[in-house]
Amino acid sequence: MKNIIAILLSVGLIISPTMAHAEEENVVPDLRITELALGERAPFAGILLTPDSLTKIENDAKLKISLLENNHKFDLQKLQLQIDAEKALRLSERQMHEQIFQSQIRRIESLEEIAINKRPDWVLPVAILTSFVVGAGVTVGITYAVNQ
Repeated sequence: MKNIIAILLSVGLIISPTMAHAEEENVVPDLRITELALGERAPFAGILLTPDSLTKIENDAKLKISLLENNHKFDLQKLQLQIDAEKALRLSERQMHEQIFQSQIRRIESLEEIAINKRPDWVLPVAILTSFVVGAGVTVGITYAVNQ
């Protein structure tokens, strides 16, 4: 039941558009600048800028610039470290693959050496036939000697 109510409310909210109206005011700041003597009343309402406040604004701006420069340097160094780490990883992977490749080449060369140095194909059948003939001859010889 709760699920059905939640679905109906969400569908109702989706279907019915909500409109917001804002009051638009064109506020133009008063940018008149004048100098005041000590104790003199300002001819308009505004912000009082003294040499100290101007110095503070200037120092705040310099501080923001310095912070941005430091953040930029930090981000550059961070990226450079990431690039260096990736380079080192790729280099170690490359060396590993080169070693694997070299070991495979050595294995292939050893197998080729074994294949080249193996005896010819005719030796095994001749050895089997010779063994059979020698065995048959020995058997005939023993049988002849026993029967005599």
